[in-house]
Amino acid sequence: MTLIRSRKALAVGGSVAIVALLAGGWGLAHAFESPAQREAAATAPSPLPVTSEVRVGDLTRRITFQATVGRTGLMSVALPSPAAEPAYVTGKPTSSGAPVAAGQIVTEVNGRPVFAVTGGFPFYRELRRDHTGPDVRQLQAALRDAGIPTTVDGVFGAGTERSLTALYSRTGHAPPTVVDVEEDRGVPGTDATPGTDAAVDATGAQPAPAGTSATAPSPSAAPSASSAADTSDTDPTSDRPVTRRVVASPAELVVVPTLPAVAAETPAVGTAAGSEVELRLESGRLRIAADVPVLIAETLIEGSTGTFTAADGATTPITLETVVPGGDDDAESRVILDAANGELVPDLLGAEGLVALDIETVQTGSLIVPTVAVAGGGGSGEAHLLVEQDDGTFRRIPVVETGQLDGESAVEPTDPDDLGEGDRVRVD
Repeated sequence: MTLIRSRKALAVGGSVAIVALLAGGWGLAHAFESPAQREAAATAPSPLPVTSEVRVGDLTRRITFQATVGRTGLMSVALPSPAAEPAYVTGKPTSSGAPVAAGQIVTEVNGRPVFAVTGGFPFYRELRRDHTGPDVRQLQAALRDAGIPTTVDGVFGAGTERSLTALYSRTGHAPPTVVDVEEDRGVPGTDATPGTDAAVDATGAQPAPAGTSATAPSPSAAPSASSAADTSDTDPTSDRPVTRRVVASPAELVVVPTLPAVAAETPAVGTAAGSEVELRLESGRLRIAADVPVLIAETLIEGSTGTFTAADGATTPITLETVVPGGDDDAESRVILDAANGELVPDLLGAEGLVALDIETVQTGSLIVPTVAVAGGGGSGEAHLLVEQDDGTFRRIPVVETGQLDGESAVEPTDPDDLGEGDRVRVD
């Protein structure tokens, strides 16, 4: 046991001696270090040269901002509300992004169709036979725009009734009707106000002049075209004839200033119908639009070119069409851009992406370097660059600075062989 302890003590003592010897050697070496060695040890190593690659391109100021593809003519029209209460949207035949043409059903309320028609004001009354006025004329023009031949004369007669029936029939719906008890008011079933020269009866014959007897139609004569929309009977309380007339209901006609258009937003099924519920439609060609700060808008020039890059990476050349200033309290302006060649493809409708506009071009197709790499020049003598060589050294070459923009310079070397695309120039 004593021998083992002696051996352990000897080993520990040897290790301590070795450590002490090494420490003493380092101390002696440090004590005899020269001042030059100490200064060199305290000085950071020299930094490597900083270089930048020479590129070939255009010296152009570019502005970028986010934008969306849509149609510039945005319309919001109130959904007409039927007289019946309650009233709810029960069908949504037109979805967002779908085209909307004149005479097309855009939604359904209480199971009844609502047609989109052209016009300048909402219909304000139920129109029927013998009504006259600007609303009748608008209805006739709307039926004509929907592709149904209609005379536009401002008088609701048999022809207007037939056209209105055709609008409903081609979509598989029955037109709204009312029961009309004939009054003793001149010639029944006329296309114009009784007593005028334009009065025509249901068969299309002109009334006989005053004081003469009219020729009765042959018993074998065919019924008039309007008879399909008329169901005659007798009022049980009198001997006056009862007729069911086709009418134009303002609750089933939503007036849109311009058609065709594209549905941007339609009310969901179950929405309570009313004047506060709107249809949002877009018209016109596809455009790229964005709202930008006024300070940016003021730098834009109509006709400037650039690109629109969609989220999927597809790039479209574009042109700045117009800048619409905001209101007095608006800090943004509306920027409208169009495709540079032809029209934007329909697939881009609703797409969001990045617009890059070139608003100033100083030089095109030039050798471009950072401005800090150009020494001299600017009226102070010959400009030059330090160009890195294969062995890591730098060669001074004379150049002419032909343009400068946003920290970059276009240069031309005195000897074209001295500088090319991909070379590296010193910038520190």
